[in-house]
Amino acid sequence: VWARVVLLEHQQGKVVDRSVKRVLVIGGAGYIGSALLSKLLDKGYRVRLMDIFLYGEEPIAKLRDHPRLEIMHADFRRVEEVVSALRDVHAVIHLGAIVGDPACALDEEFAIAVNLTATRLIAQAAKGHGVDRFIFASTCSVYGASDDLLDERSAVNPLSLYARSKLASEEILMELAADHFAPVILRFGTVYGMSGRPRFDLVVNLLAAKAVSEGKITVWGSDQWRPFLHVDDAASALVTVLEAPLELVRGEVFNVGSDEQNYTLGHLGATINRMVPASELSCTPAEAKDRRNYRVSFAKIRQRLGFEPKWQLEDGIRQVIHAIRSRQVGDYRDARYSNVKY
Repeated sequence: VWARVVLLEHQQGKVVDRSVKRVLVIGGAGYIGSALLSKLLDKGYRVRLMDIFLYGEEPIAKLRDHPRLEIMHADFRRVEEVVSALRDVHAVIHLGAIVGDPACALDEEFAIAVNLTATRLIAQAAKGHGVDRFIFASTCSVYGASDDLLDERSAVNPLSLYARSKLASEEILMELAADHFAPVILRFGTVYGMSGRPRFDLVVNLLAAKAVSEGKITVWGSDQWRPFLHVDDAASALVTVLEAPLELVRGEVFNVGSDEQNYTLGHLGATINRMVPASELSCTPAEAKDRRNYRVSFAKIRQRLGFEPKWQLEDGIRQVIHAIRSRQVGDYRDARYSNVKY
């Protein structure tokens, strides 16, 4: 009964865990991190950003002088720098990673060192420092390929090094879980939309940019399913978990997205084609190297934490179209907008 009361009050905005005052965001200058920082600062948190700034400081340029933002230009693979970053921290949000299948495939040893080995180091250090709330960014691609509707209890079948590194990190974190160390895993859907660090190596953003710039939309594997999630909603989910009573999230895995945004890639292509009618849509069979196909249930995070995304797929597509047409971004093919190219 108590748990149900806490849940109800939390959903009504009455219960927020305010024991967290300073948050360490690792990898906070990236695609999701640059959307998260402003949300945390607007809510009054003191934020320590730890990042190697592989893609430069431009994604956080507007926040650089914020009085409650401390910036550490540091490598989270180095234990001494991680220990320094954890000083006086009440929670950790770990976003740092080599993100995406192609980027990880470039140098597998490096990807494992960043995505897996460093995650163990950071988690062990956080546990040793008494930081009980540890939020880890994972991915729905751990499910791989299935024709079923998948929830957090479903079998996992990672098909790429990126997905395998995320799943292995999840397992490490759960092994480290204890009364005073509460890891929380967030499996994000296929993210889209604009943030402080634009990306055009993501399927929604890429196809929308190509439709506007080149008048062509080429969809590989039009019958493959993906659960789509706007980057701003991904950031909001992180805040929701950060502020939830620890009893509701301790040691839990949450899929992050909405059931309504499970779409096939063919549907995505047709939607962009409708919004950019001058473009030409063509669909081709799936490439043998990409066998991913998954529809995901997001009932758990909706029912337990009251989280529901605010953005719809069409809104995100419209946002990308505007960014290209208004020259808010330069050439979308520039290497800085692609993890693997950069």
